[in-house]
Amino acid sequence: MASGTSFRFATNNKVCSNTVTVGEKFTASLEQSVTATNGVVIPEGATGTFEVTEAKTAKNSSDQTSLTVRLVSVTYGGRTYPLEATVQSASAERVRSATKGTDAKKVAGGAIIGAIAGQIIGKNTKGTVIGAAAGAAAGTAAAAATANYDTCINAGAGISATLDAPVTVRPNATP
Repeated sequence: MASGTSFRFATNNKVCSNTVTVGEKFTASLEQSVTATNGVVIPEGATGTFEVTEAKTAKNSSDQTSLTVRLVSVTYGGRTYPLEATVQSASAERVRSATKGTDAKKVAGGAIIGAIAGQIIGKNTKGTVIGAAAGAAAGTAAAAATANYDTCINAGAGISATLDAPVTVRPNATP
């Protein structure tokens, strides 16, 4: 199989930067058969093994999150073929990872502080209600600004890779 040959895989499971560590492996299924220069076909459904090379969670909305992977092998017909390949693209998305409970505490805390401030400043119910609303808004903003974010590749998402070096695949690759 020549250098430059392209593969397209669909991940078997969801993989996120907060649930994997560097060096961890996961699998994906080949979406379309690939034919080698010697006529051997790596069939659709062959298993690609990927390794996580970087996994970073963002600690707030302006921080960067990342999940970088590499294709290390393809398995089919009872044989595993190690590969040198570059991942060209992965269908990944940035997702918020803070729990709703944590966010609710920030909003409630802001509302309580705002209500207390409103009562002290306004010395009446109207001031308390206005303060609580303003505090809840501030708590909501704080929750959004301080939330953690992760990069996830969802189950079934596509990953494209290209061979950096040729690899020899055998016909009738059954043991």
